[in-house]
Amino acid sequence: MLKNSIYLFSVLLLASCTQPKHNSSIKVVGQMKEVMWKGALKAKIATDSLKQKKAYGLGPVEFLKGEVILFEGQTYVSKVIDSVSHLVNQVPSVGAPFFVYSTASDLKAVAFSLENYTLKEIEAHIDSVYKNYDQPLLIRIDGSFQQITLHSVNLQEGRAVSSPEEAHQGLTSYDFSNINGTLIGFFSRHHKAVFTHHDSFFHAHFISEDRQVLGHVDEIHFNTTKVSLQVSK
Repeated sequence: MLKNSIYLFSVLLLASCTQPKHNSSIKVVGQMKEVMWKGALKAKIATDSLKQKKAYGLGPVEFLKGEVILFEGQTYVSKVIDSVSHLVNQVPSVGAPFFVYSTASDLKAVAFSLENYTLKEIEAHIDSVYKNYDQPLLIRIDGSFQQITLHSVNLQEGRAVSSPEEAHQGLTSYDFSNINGTLIGFFSRHHKAVFTHHDSFFHAHFISEDRQVLGHVDEIHFNTTKVSLQVSK
């Protein structure tokens, strides 16, 4: 009996050691659906706790007063000025009601398969390349982008939120052409309405090279000869 128990324990231990481990470095605080449907607008995290050099993250500013990107451990926020302009600031810290991030990224170069991409096409490419990986992924694309449409949320002070339509009151979109910068995105098949929208596996923000443009990416067009793609688990 003792020998059988030792044998069974050894087999189970060996099996646990040989199974592939998919330990993503990516963490999530709060949920998009709680913000959109239940009005949970107060901050659940402050970015000054995420200042590591390898840290990346994104989400909205608390009370939906702009967009946040955590880029190489530094926090940048957008603020709507009017229908044609917005302000980008680097700040020591900001609060967010939901936030997806990695403080231990390990970015690796990934090849493209097409010459030109849109936002949906890059989502499909990541989905295909990592079809056997079931955890969230951090995406970084650097270079020159032909076209990009961004938005920043801008909820009026004191407004209550109980639907996406109410949450997006004041949202302002901006279009740019031939702009240099970096797209930071997070991909997951299992986080719809948590940190991606209900119809997507991908949530991305963009920051320009000169740090004058920042926002949530609604659409993007780029040629692969002018950009590089990196992914981290």
